[in-house]
Amino acid sequence: MRNIIIAFFAALLLVSCGKKDAYNTVDDMVTNAMKTVKLITPEELNTLMNGGGEEVYTLIDVRQEIEHYYGFIPGSVNIARGSLEFNIGDETWWEHVGLYMPQKEEKIILYCKKGQRGILAAETLSKLGYTNVYALEGGWKKWELTYPDVFEKDLSKLGGNSSAPASSGGC
Repeated sequence: MRNIIIAFFAALLLVSCGKKDAYNTVDDMVTNAMKTVKLITPEELNTLMNGGGEEVYTLIDVRQEIEHYYGFIPGSVNIARGSLEFNIGDETWWEHVGLYMPQKEEKIILYCKKGQRGILAAETLSKLGYTNVYALEGGWKKWELTYPDVFEKDLSKLGGNSSAPASSGGC
């Protein structure tokens, strides 16, 4: 009987210490994040940008810096997904870019190339206690197709390099 009890607790320990939220692919991870992440369409964002409400919002491009400067949504600030968690709550970082640091309850809209990094970044900010976070549905590509004339670029930030940006995984 003693061996049965020991075996039971050993099995329980193995099961409870197993990996949680283990995914086979990034698509599985994004699908899981979609259960909690709110989306905003390009049309809704455009309305918001053009005074369709007086709500304060922060628009963050989570692509790599080189991707951002080849074309970005006006008014967005670039914080690559890899440093988002470190910079979002760093008042010094926000002062450096000339903006106010968003408060935890303010609307934050995130976008990337096609939407997946934006969704994962939105999930991350929610886990950090931000309560009004959205990912742009379809990302930069859907914005660019919907509003082909509403974008900015700043190739001067690339140090004179005007070659095509390197691939960042395509998402």
